Amino acid sequence: SAPHCPISLSSDSRQLRQVDGGGPYAGRVEILDQGSWGTICDDGWDLDDARVVCRQLGCGEALSATGSAHFGVGSGPIWLYDLNCTGKESHVWRCPSRGWGQHDCRHKEDAGVICSGQFLALRMVSEDQQCAGWLEVFYNGTWGSVCHSPMEDITVSMICRQLACGDSGSLNASVGLREGSRPPWVDLIQCQKIDTSLWQCPSDPWKYSSCSPKEEAYISCA
Repeated sequence: SAPHCPISLSSDSRQLRQVDGGGPYAGRVEILDQGSWGTICDDGWDLDDARVVCRQLGCGEALSATGSAHFGVGSGPIWLYDLNCTGKESHVWRCPSRGWGQHDCRHKEDAGVICSGQFLALRMVSEDQQCAGWLEVFYNGTWGSVCHSPMEDITVSMICRQLACGDSGSLNASVGLREGSRPPWVDLIQCQKIDTSLWQCPSDPWKYSSCSPKEEAYISCA
């Protein structure tokens, strides 16, 4: 299974975690208090709030603050509502809010975060080209491949931009099989216009053996 951010303990015995993220370093935000894991309502939920969560968990930068139970509905209490962090707080429960356990929300409004993690990286591997090659991500301590199906133009453009290789590109299906073996880390990356980095784009869960070697993505940026 994908590694997750560690559970963060604090001096006042509350704990923080991310669950049901599907990808590395993402998920519904849950707080343990008085023996119950509960959620945060998405009213007022934004990147400043997500920054506090990602930093508290030691999970890198906040890439996205998700609402509307993007990572599924939680259960138990809804602990925080109308959160208004500055982004500098040490713990998410120290941010201004309507008060602990005070809310008029339902779990379909559960808040989530996508953090950058500490070790996601991207590269293209080829013998002689700068902006074309086999797409690889560094994940779980190892460089591995990305599977190509179905990778739309918007996803390829995002990859080329992130690698400073222009604003567009194409998948090259006519390249032969690669030598050697690599872990295929992720499949079905489907970026949307609202995504600002590849790590925000929806995909299948990050795990080993997402696809076969003949499905590894080779990208040529324009």
